[in-house]
Order: sequence, then C-alpha cells, then structure tokens
Amino acid sequence: MKTNVRLLAYRLLRKYEKEKFILREDVDSVLSFLDDKDRRFFKELVWGVVRKEELLDWYINQLLKKKDIPPAVRVALRMGAYQLLFMNSVPDYAAVSETVKLVKSENFKKLVNAVLRRLRTVPEPKELHLIYSHPEWIVNYWRSFLPEEAVLRIMKWNQEPLPVMLRVNSLATTKEEVIKILAEEGTEAVPGKHAPFSLVVRKLGISMNDSRVIKDGLASVQGESSQLVPFFMELKPGLRVLDTCAAPGGKTTAIAELMKDQGKILAVDISREKTQLVEKHAKRLKLSSIETKIADVERLTEYVQDTFDRILVDAPCTSLGTARNHPEVLRRVNKEDFKKFSEIQLRMVQQAWQLLEKGGILLYSTCTVTKEENTEVVKRFVYEQKDAEVIDIRDKMKEFEVEGIWDGYGFLMLPDETITPFYISVLRKMG
Repeated sequence: MKTNVRLLAYRLLRKYEKEKFILREDVDSVLSFLDDKDRRFFKELVWGVVRKEELLDWYINQLLKKKDIPPAVRVALRMGAYQLLFMNSVPDYAAVSETVKLVKSENFKKLVNAVLRRLRTVPEPKELHLIYSHPEWIVNYWRSFLPEEAVLRIMKWNQEPLPVMLRVNSLATTKEEVIKILAEEGTEAVPGKHAPFSLVVRKLGISMNDSRVIKDGLASVQGESSQLVPFFMELKPGLRVLDTCAAPGGKTTAIAELMKDQGKILAVDISREKTQLVEKHAKRLKLSSIETKIADVERLTEYVQDTFDRILVDAPCTSLGTARNHPEVLRRVNKEDFKKFSEIQLRMVQQAWQLLEKGGILLYSTCTVTKEENTEVVKRFVYEQKDAEVIDIRDKMKEFEVEGIWDGYGFLMLPDETITPFYISVLRKMG
C-alpha cells in the first residue's frame, strides 16, 4: 500500500500550527520509513509551508471572504498553495485534488477546491516582508537598527536552508582525507570559504550519522559561524578555559582541538542530560582535556570557584539567526522575549566575568539578530564593569572573509552561502 506522504505532512503541520514548533524527532520518525523520493517530497512540503507561511496566507486571504477559518483548513490550503506556487514537479490537478481529500467537512472541501483553483489569478505581492515571507513586525524591528541592505540580505538568505557543514578534527586528519572518505561513501564535499577546518557538503550520499568520518571522530557537523568562534579567543595549548552553556559541545570540542587537547577546559551546563552530550562529543573525538560540571550559569560563582584565562559565554537567545534551518523560530518569538533573554544573558556575563583572570578574554556570542540581546547586553556590561575592554575584531573578520556590521561593542556576521547571522563580542579584563 502506497504511503500517503501528504497526509503525514498534514498531520505534522497541524501540530506545528498549534505549537509553532517542530520537533526534529517527529520529522525523523517519518523520514525513517519513506523511500528517497518520498523523503524529498515530505521535507520540501513541510519546510516549504513553514518557511513561506506569511506569503501563502496572503495569497489565500485574497480569495477568502471570511479570513477566520478552522486551523486544519488553513493548513490544508497552505499545503495546496505551496504545491501550486513552488513545486513544479506536482501537476496542478494533483495539488488541488489531493489537498481537498485532506479536509473532512464537505463545505470546507468546496472552499479549498475553489480557492486553490483560483490561486494563480492572484497577482504577486509587492511588500518585501511578503515576497520573502517574514513576519512584518520582525522586518520593521530589524529596520529600526540595521541598514536596509542588511535586512534584505538576511531575508533573502532565509529562503534557502543552510548546507550541511563539517568541522574537520585537525588533531586526527586533514580536510583532504575527509573529502576522500566522504567520496567513497557517495558524499561530495568541498572546503569551506571561511573557517580553516570547514567543509561544505554539496551532495549527501549517506546520512552523516552513518558516515565513517563522524563515527571515527574525524569530523563534526557544525556551521561555519559557530566554527569561527574559537578563533577569536586567542587560544593556545595549556590555557584554562571555561565554556558556559556548553551543550551539545560543538564549540567546546573546537576549542580543545585548537589547543591541541592540551590544557584544561571546563564545560558547564544546566543539567546532567546536557553535560552528557558534551562528554559524548568529546569521547567520539578522543579529546581528554574536557571536564564537565552541572551548574546554573546565572549563579555560576556558587558552583565554580576556579579562575580561567579564557571564557566563552555562548548564551541562550531568541535564535533568530537560525531561521534558515529553523524557519519556525520567526513565528515563535515575540518582542517581550528580547528583553527577557537579555536580562538572563547579562547575568551570565556578569557571573562569568568574576572567574576571569586579569588579562584574560571573555567571548560573548549569540545566534540571534536583536539589539537588546547583542549590542545592549555588552553596552550595559561594559558601562557597569570598568575593567572590561572591548576588542575590535573587524580586521580578524576580514581575514576570514566574513562581512557584517560592527556596532562598537561586537560584530554581527551577515549571511552568505555558509554563514548564518551570528553576533560576537570579545572583551579583555584589564589590570
């Protein structure tokens, strides 16, 4: 019996409509029993509908007399509209008829059929937030502190998911050797543009989790923006390093690799489940310099009394910079979240600073694009902490060919093919 992929997508998207969140486990559980063709169809339909939500709703609303329709019907209409507008491989009749079958009510079946059959008569929108399918309030918010070209660049790159990126374990192998092994597995990879040990996967042969390069600790899956973070910490073998909010351990292990696994790295996070992720990552890469500790970073000095030469505060945030691979984040956040997270982030930096040696470096980073969580956190901290000196990292960013915006306190990376929006501020403790 043929699997009804549209029905599987419909069920998942109905759950998303209610929660504005998609668990990767839910997606993976469906993909596990689909063949390659159905996998591609399912992934494109689900993520396409989520990514294009504002645009699809706009098209649909042009043809509705009453906009207040049941969520289940709205989801079906989005699915049909996405197939008609963006999936050229799907015949129009199939996009319409198969979508109508998803709807239970006869009255709403007629509505869905009528709307989808007339969809192509609707002229394209002219507003940029609709063309690039972003919530209008977020676009207006970005425009309040970013240049228009930066806002446009972020919206454009959010239309395409980030390719799979690898960080080669420089202590175990070379980029050339990893590329060779991947090729034997049917995966095509090329060197990345920015991070020294990065590879971009152009064509996936087998799942990366099944690849020898992952199983044998020769590489880790990690985006280039994150890979660059340790290069701004002035690392060298023998240092004492604290990584707060360390799970799942990508940056922790990258730090250890750059330090040639020599020194002491303490990876801290809020629960045993999180610290176990770091330990698992370190074990796979055969790194021995990493220790873990359970601690609430907002009260860090109650748990940790040692001092450190380098500290990383890769803080929890609203994650707007991850929208390329997590488009649902754009619909989940609200402006109140910016303030809430900024208070948490400031407390984390204040606590970590007390454990930093004089002359030491603290790197603060987020994967979001808000003034409150980036510029304002560092600005407030530096104003209150008179022994904190902001290090200008613009020249270093140029070395890595990363474009972005310097605000006087930190650098916001702007996206390209392999870079996601990411904020980095580097502070030195004077004295």
